[in-house]
Amino acid sequence: MEFADSHAHLNDSAFEGDRKEIIEQCFKAGVGTIAEIACEVQEWQPALDLSAAYEGKIFPVCGIHPDYASTLTDEKFKELETYLLKPQVKALGEIGLDYNEYDAQPKDRKIQQQAFAKQLDLAAKVNLPVVLHCRKSRQADDFSAYEDMFAILKNATFTGGIMHCFSGREKDAFRALDMGFKLGINGIIGYKRNDDLRAIIKKAGIKYLLLETDCPYLPPQSKRGQRNSPVNIPEIAQTIAEVCAEPLFKVAEITTQNTCNVYNLK
Repeated sequence: MEFADSHAHLNDSAFEGDRKEIIEQCFKAGVGTIAEIACEVQEWQPALDLSAAYEGKIFPVCGIHPDYASTLTDEKFKELETYLLKPQVKALGEIGLDYNEYDAQPKDRKIQQQAFAKQLDLAAKVNLPVVLHCRKSRQADDFSAYEDMFAILKNATFTGGIMHCFSGREKDAFRALDMGFKLGINGIIGYKRNDDLRAIIKKAGIKYLLLETDCPYLPPQSKRGQRNSPVNIPEIAQTIAEVCAEPLFKVAEITTQNTCNVYNLK
């Protein structure tokens, strides 16, 4: 079976000591397609370099993560456009809104919203899909990040993409699907307290899903506390197969094809 990881960060410092070995392990595990997400300015060129080293297997996605929205100066915005025009780069991302306040530090939501809208316009200009990041506030009932994201998307032009690491409500999932997005599902699908997410994914069905790790973060349930990597994609696929009552080979086939379709891979 052939699997795809639609969202990885293999250039993260967590892989500094054994990156090559881990990547080879991924291929041996059947993960033959990996999207390397470069969401800070200094990550763009390394993502292209990694792609060149594993041509046809790893491809870059470039953008500015909402946590770094304030770094998107006019100069960097122009530089981003030059990267997006390179044929190796298959999408703009990850971009969006992150209202989770670490260490009680307030985030400037307005700056995030402006950077998000500006990058959506750029994606339309260069005709690339987008990889969306949406993270809610720590307050259990505060889903304003999703409400604000959909309000911005409603007034934007885009060519589809992925709602990465989906963890919203059922109505958020189906609003995303109605807009032509696929849902990126990673290790959190197996976390013990995520019954609501499992119910949403079961209702949506595997035809709207992509596999992802978001490595080195969010390992599957059996690897909690460990570094994540695309090696764990088959385990995530198995959990989805169980949730959706589908055979593993079908999950692998459909999610891999979805990844290729979204990113326009041959």
